[in-house]
Amino acid sequence: MREFANSNVIVLGAGNSIGQAVTTAFLRQGARVIAADGATAALAGLVPEPGQPGTLHHVTVDPSDPLAFMRACDELAGDIDVLVCTAPPIDHVRVLEMPASAMRDIIERELVTPALIMQEAARRMVAKGCGRIVVFCSMSGKTGVHTNVAPFAAAKGGLLAYLRVMAAELAAAGVTVNAVATSLFESQVASLAPDERQELTRGIPVRRFGRADEAAHAALFLASRNAAFITGETLNLSGGRFMD
Repeated sequence: MREFANSNVIVLGAGNSIGQAVTTAFLRQGARVIAADGATAALAGLVPEPGQPGTLHHVTVDPSDPLAFMRACDELAGDIDVLVCTAPPIDHVRVLEMPASAMRDIIERELVTPALIMQEAARRMVAKGCGRIVVFCSMSGKTGVHTNVAPFAAAKGGLLAYLRVMAAELAAAGVTVNAVATSLFESQVASLAPDERQELTRGIPVRRFGRADEAAHAALFLASRNAAFITGETLNLSGGRFMD
């Protein structure tokens, strides 16, 4: 029997590579998945596979309006069992060249919006006494060593701190909050030249880039009953490039 059969799962950022993989993984487990993306067009190709046990719903309400977004999710599914927040691809700009307006936009999109949606989802989970929140954060938010992504790294670092506090406050209510920190996944390096890709893999102990399905399996685990004693943690998916 599939653990997530008939569970209600929200996937924020379902239109990106990892978001699609996470959505597919939960559908295969029989979940009712609410797929959301700020750019609704990104969801156009996201459809259930033939014979897939789960059901898929698309939310067209922009996640930047968290209250309206969660109300739309309530209408589609009712109780929320799992919230997974994934991050879209980012633009690379040197810190001294980043316009103030762009910096504010990134912080709003990558920190404030997911934090408010986590808050609304958590309120519903606490009311029923259980729930799982899984947030995907780039390793840049944890280490700060990557260049040209300063506002994004700051936002994700802030989100990691936010979820740890949330995890501590909600643990007794049966709600766990965890993160997955990814580094050098195929979707990030797909446009690079072969020699650049080869050079990058030399710095990864497993000698390859990460796959979206591996990120999806991490989300499934953290959302499962087997992870009930894990909260406030960040799981590194870096092929050994970062260890702690």
